[in-house]
Amino acid sequence: MQVGIDIETISRFNNFIDDFNKLNKIYTKNEQCYVNQFSDKLTHLAGLFCAKEAVVKALKVGFGKFISPIDVEILHKEDGSVFVNRENTKLLTILKNRDLDVSISHSQNIATAICIVF
Repeated sequence: MQVGIDIETISRFNNFIDDFNKLNKIYTKNEQCYVNQFSDKLTHLAGLFCAKEAVVKALKVGFGKFISPIDVEILHKEDGSVFVNRENTKLLTILKNRDLDVSISHSQNIATAICIVF
């Protein structure tokens, strides 16, 4: 079992809202659609980013030449719980036959996420 965790201040994502180039490098279209449902978009951008970071930390790869934030797509079930889209071939190559679980939490100023790979 491997664990990854990330924590970010939500205000760090202020410059993402108007920078479509930055948004498109980090967040998939599905993630952007999810975020756009909320008035507090920054909270959700931060939470998704934390989840992506937690995943690569748990996989012990980090973002770089082989995998980028856009390759780790965080989706939501109807009940609000999150999961990682396993359709990306780069991610599947790293995961192999392992599974993972992700959870996101946030307060007024902080977002955090944890990922467990088993």
